[in-house]
Amino acid sequence: MGYKADGKPDQRSRTYKTKRAAELADAKMLAERDAMRGRSGKMTLSQYIDNRYWPVASKRLAATSLDTYEKEVRLRIRPILGGKDIRDITRKDVQSMVDAIPTESVARKSVGVLKTILNEAKADGIVSSNPAEATFALPPKGGKRDNGVVLSSFAQILSLLDDIADEPQSVQRIAYTGLLQGLRPEERYALNWSDVDVENGLIRVSGAYVTASSKHGGRQLKGTKTERSNRVVPMHPSFREWAAEIPCGGGPFILGADGKRISPSTAQKQWRRCLRTHPGIPKVTIENMRHSFATSYLNDGGSIEVLSRLLGHANISTTINRYYRPDVDVLRNDLFSRM
Repeated sequence: MGYKADGKPDQRSRTYKTKRAAELADAKMLAERDAMRGRSGKMTLSQYIDNRYWPVASKRLAATSLDTYEKEVRLRIRPILGGKDIRDITRKDVQSMVDAIPTESVARKSVGVLKTILNEAKADGIVSSNPAEATFALPPKGGKRDNGVVLSSFAQILSLLDDIADEPQSVQRIAYTGLLQGLRPEERYALNWSDVDVENGLIRVSGAYVTASSKHGGRQLKGTKTERSNRVVPMHPSFREWAAEIPCGGGPFILGADGKRISPSTAQKQWRRCLRTHPGIPKVTIENMRHSFATSYLNDGGSIEVLSRLLGHANISTTINRYYRPDVDVLRNDLFSRM
């Protein structure tokens, strides 16, 4: 803690039950010493991440989140802020990091990761405020990751499904569960036969199958995205009729070529091959199958409230903002009917 009044080193000691508790106490003592007398005991942001934050976060975060955090720290946070004393980082420094990022979505993600890290440092008593919580001038929006193709009616959806009737079962199941049930891609891959109750016309959604880096375990089953994503979805009549003709099996509902649960990358490859094989069908992506279901449901007269439940959204505003893409004719008819 520095020196006593007589000039001798202040060497008070304390004992803690865990190494983590001792490390936090040491960090707080450094911060207290700096507040008492000048700047000393430098702790860079990189040192805090490596020695304090990451050992705890790696046990708490899901594998996919670990991949995201590691990428943002390695590519964007360390190069700009890693060498700065964590207690000296300002809003201007964070803006410098943002300025080096080309697109808005990536900038928001990087700032979000930094904010989480600095909030932990704040809780540890190492910093008194979090500059990443400020408002920043963000870069322009980047291009969309999908091609924007969305089917707007169940007639279009059923026509597409008829066109791929000659495709392998794995491809058909990817399409049926997305276009007629509105499941997220990772929810489709996690489905088991035990989740598909054709007799009662219900599908149980209780997990997600995602890809993480091999460093963090590779592909894995995990829980649903939110609590409300864990749900039971009634089968669309056409889905139930189609599913009733499939010999009931065990294990995963959608299989890869190896007879095991299909991987996200294999599903993408199979669907892209299907689109090449059938050049006349709409080029809807695996992700936009869910968008197509939502738009078709609403254009068919369904309610936003029910759709939000079907999609497993935690907030109805997500349903409105992300998935409602009304057909121009629907807008025109609604407008003229009110005149």
